[in-house]
Amino acid sequence: MKSILVIDDEENIQTLLDDILKSEGYRVVISDGGAAAMDILRKERIDLIILDMMMPKANGQELYTAMKVALAQEGIGDRVPPAIILTAHPGSEKTQFLLMMESGIKKLVAKPFQIHELLEAVKECI
Repeated sequence: MKSILVIDDEENIQTLLDDILKSEGYRVVISDGGAAAMDILRKERIDLIILDMMMPKANGQELYTAMKVALAQEGIGDRVPPAIILTAHPGSEKTQFLLMMESGIKKLVAKPFQIHELLEAVKECI
């Protein structure tokens, strides 16, 4: 069973993604970001990260990059899987997407998202 780490600061989005992904047979782990997400990556095998672009402490791209750098310094950088970014502003993020791709972010999915669109992105990235 493939595992997906959902990182979002909004509880309703966490619940929605948990329900959608579990109904498709994925194991879902939820985090609101930061140190908790890093601990999950240290302890568990995760196949994909879905993270929100706009969060209070850092945007999704910054958080993803920080996780990769920190875990690489610990010698476990390979524990950071590819990611999908959820964004309410897809137009503005598209200009940065080439840089995001270099760091391991594979897809941008616009909010509000269609369930089939999200699941298609997940299948492409896993």
